[in-house]
Amino acid sequence: MLRGTMTWRGTRPEVTLACLLLATAGCLADLNDVPQVTVQPASTVQKPGGTVILGCMVEPPRVNVTWRLNGKELSGSDDALGVLITHGTLIITALNNHTVGRYQCVARMPAGAVASVPATVTLASESAPLLPCHGAVSVSHPKAPTNHAASYS
Repeated sequence: MLRGTMTWRGTRPEVTLACLLLATAGCLADLNDVPQVTVQPASTVQKPGGTVILGCMVEPPRVNVTWRLNGKELSGSDDALGVLITHGTLIITALNNHTVGRYQCVARMPAGAVASVPATVTLASESAPLLPCHGAVSVSHPKAPTNHAASYS
């Protein structure tokens, strides 16, 4: 069995807050990396009161993602506005005149920030067709003509 005592010589080692932060951030990503938006939010048209879901995926995945509406930073979920932000996804619970506009997700790291391409959310007019709320576009293809007659001269 080993016996003995440990004594401190000089000052006790200290770990600064900056070192802890750098060590923690290093576990998540290289501090010299600038984030990248890998999936952009898509523009959509929705009826008044409809739900809109805008998605944004970034690399590295644990990067802080915020959203802008018409260039102004949203300070997180806003019950009064009807906007919920969670894990890079923005949900407009009931689209209205206050929630239409240009949305961008913004990914931030110590080395820099990057914003997505703007996604425009607009209210549908009564005559305009609706796009799905997640921004996917339905494409209809015209049918091929059934009359295959050809004339030769």
